[in-house]
Amino acid sequence: MSTNDPNQPGQPYNPAAGSGNSNPSPYGENPYGSQPNPYGQNAGQQQPPQFQQYPQQGGYAPVQPPTERPKTLQIAFILIMLAGVFNAASSWLINSTNLIGNVITSQWTLFEEQMRASMETNSDPAVNAELEKMLANPDAFMAQISSSMTSFTIVGMIISLLAYFLVGFFVGRGVGAMRIIATIFAVLSIISLLMYLPMISMYANSSDTMMINVVFTLSVLLGIGGVVFAWLPESSKYIVARRMARRAGYR
Repeated sequence: MSTNDPNQPGQPYNPAAGSGNSNPSPYGENPYGSQPNPYGQNAGQQQPPQFQQYPQQGGYAPVQPPTERPKTLQIAFILIMLAGVFNAASSWLINSTNLIGNVITSQWTLFEEQMRASMETNSDPAVNAELEKMLANPDAFMAQISSSMTSFTIVGMIISLLAYFLVGFFVGRGVGAMRIIATIFAVLSIISLLMYLPMISMYANSSDTMMINVVFTLSVLLGIGGVVFAWLPESSKYIVARRMARRAGYR
């Protein structure tokens, strides 16, 4: 059989004829041949690039909590606690010397005039009867005042001791906010010292005046000393380091 020419009419076309390639390309052979991939692998199967791990820049050391509290904060705690003890002692001495009673006795004439004026303007007969009883028996009235002041003094001493202990404890642990509160208390104690010393000297019993003034003054000075130690550079450095460590997640 003669070789069929696919370009001649009436001749069947066999695309595989005259070719040894089992899968011929209808466009002929690849003029470029089988070229190797210059990148070493199939471009469609390229792996994602690997990022190089760079060391930490800037040279900053990680935040670490402070390991040991400075002695200045420990001394501040002790001084504030002693201030609370002396303050409670001064309160008890003031109550025992009958300071409030002496103030009322020295001003009894003015006090009596105020009570009588109150009776004239008040229409409640029960209240007027109580005021009349006080005016008729001043000694019983003063005894009642003294008993009430004793109860008030005991409650105030307990509250004061708790307040001084809490402030001193947290200042000793390096709590910055409590150090500010302690500073405010120290300023208020100075104001109270300036107000009460003249009153104590005027109305306290003469045998107790010196003792009360000394104890009261010591309570104020000890509190001020505790605040000073809490603001020393060593204490401030520890408080700042503790604050930064808490911000970094340490507790």
